[in-house]
Amino acid sequence: MHQTYNQIINLIRKNIFDSNDSYVHFPDKDYKPCQFNKNNFHEINIANSGKIAFIDAGSAEIIKSSNFSLGFFRIYCAIYSGNKRIVPKKQEFYAFASSKNIGNELYYNTEFIGFDKFDKNDFLFSSMDETIKQGIARANISSMMNVVRRFSELKMALDILKDLEKNDLIVLDGSLQCTFTNEKKYFEELYKKAAEKNIIICGLSKTTTLMTDKGNSIANALNKYGVEGKWLYYPVADIKSNSHKAEMAFVKLHEKSKYIFRFEIYKEQKEKIMQAVNMIADNCKDPVFVGYPYGLIEADKNARISNNEKGMIKTLFSVKFGKEWEKIKESLTSVDAHDVLDNIS
Repeated sequence: MHQTYNQIINLIRKNIFDSNDSYVHFPDKDYKPCQFNKNNFHEINIANSGKIAFIDAGSAEIIKSSNFSLGFFRIYCAIYSGNKRIVPKKQEFYAFASSKNIGNELYYNTEFIGFDKFDKNDFLFSSMDETIKQGIARANISSMMNVVRRFSELKMALDILKDLEKNDLIVLDGSLQCTFTNEKKYFEELYKKAAEKNIIICGLSKTTTLMTDKGNSIANALNKYGVEGKWLYYPVADIKSNSHKAEMAFVKLHEKSKYIFRFEIYKEQKEKIMQAVNMIADNCKDPVFVGYPYGLIEADKNARISNNEKGMIKTLFSVKFGKEWEKIKESLTSVDAHDVLDNIS
């Protein structure tokens, strides 16, 4: 048994410490990676100026069946000025996705209750749409909830522009890459209107699936350089993709942080990348999660919909439906069976 543990330990050490990483690996030809270079590390100097708007969204699927899904959404924006929070913005609404047959093909259509700022045509998806389907299988209708959540974050960013001024920042939770059909439309509008007011658009990702050319994690590859303090690592790649108009970097936002995050800025604003990171770093001192913007912690906390809240909303609907609820539950049993097995486990 001792030999088994040693063998496992040696394998892990080899994969973490012995890999000779050269660059971030991108499977897409629209990404030309830059070679790793210690000169690409830039010291962060905290700047306490301007406003930063942090945006996140939460969602909960309240009722689901094979042919419809009802979701509840909460979008939250925390605006900070000089590290002090200004009045927050919050939007709540429901989305109802249902299936419909168009030209003998199954589509998913989404209607909104309590929110009228979307173009409904943007939410008519083929169930075989490559951006939502699961492998080679038809997309589950619940996938539309992810589309709604992402688009609603971008809508909040558009709405918040009126509260910001030149050189202020909008920080989205996640990357600036378009992953869903029609998402590019929302990004293009955001970029255009933000540029008109000289407002900087950024994205910060808590996690990344990117790896080096040797299959190592980006954090391990960059940590090998032993750079102290807080830093920006840039450039990472030359991105030519029309669905990802961004400059990519990696950041360590506090000298005591153990985390390295993927950071992106709208490509046409790349000359302001250092300015943006300096401003964000000033919001990363809270011991709750040192090295991560407190504004995003707040946005996540206030947008999140707990299981208790989800249960209360579902109970409310069961009361509103009255005697019809038992019949409605029969149409839900096929998808609920998986939940029963989870509870048994």
